[in-house]
Amino acid sequence: MKTEKLIIIGAGNSVDEIYPIVMNNKSNINYKVVGIVDDDKKYFKKFYKGIPIYIGLENVKKFKNTKFIFGIGSYNNKNTREKIFKKMKISKSHFPNFIHSSAVVEDNVKMGFGNILYPFTTICSGTKLEDFSMLTYSCIVAHNVKIKSFSLFGSRTSILNNTNIGKNVFCGASVLFAENLKIGDSSTVIFGSTIMRNIPKGKTFFGNPGEIINYG
Repeated sequence: MKTEKLIIIGAGNSVDEIYPIVMNNKSNINYKVVGIVDDDKKYFKKFYKGIPIYIGLENVKKFKNTKFIFGIGSYNNKNTREKIFKKMKISKSHFPNFIHSSAVVEDNVKMGFGNILYPFTTICSGTKLEDFSMLTYSCIVAHNVKIKSFSLFGSRTSILNNTNIGKNVFCGASVLFAENLKIGDSSTVIFGSTIMRNIPKGKTFFGNPGEIINYG
């Protein structure tokens, strides 16, 4: 089996979720994590499972012949993930898709770069994921769904047929999207909601059925 070096981007709580996915990824490549990079100076000279943490995302270019996984994905940074990626000034082609061995990806699914599928997530046929989306534990994405880049989905979220999810969408846990919807860029769906109609760009929805709310 081929072995490649890997850098994890982000040393926060998400690394505890990302690291097992790397170790159990559905791939014919064995990835060896050689470092973690973050901007937060509190991690200076610290280690995670013996792996050194480096400070300064702008310095990732110095790692040659290395792949990366973009592990930054919390509510607090939901609107800055694309900006963080651009700060690194490296091609998205250096970010393979990571799919946990327990996830199911049916035929005719298209994915760009840097997507992460957590354990027990299912992606049905005809669906397209662009780049850098994260679908956490036990998500279900039905047939012919489209998901644009840098979107995040909490555990047990279900997206039904032919729904189009915009860019930089944040979705909390246990959300249900009905069929044939259009979810606008940079919108937010609070956990436990059922979405029965389209969501305009930049709006926050909550409830069953979901409605627009004012939320920080």
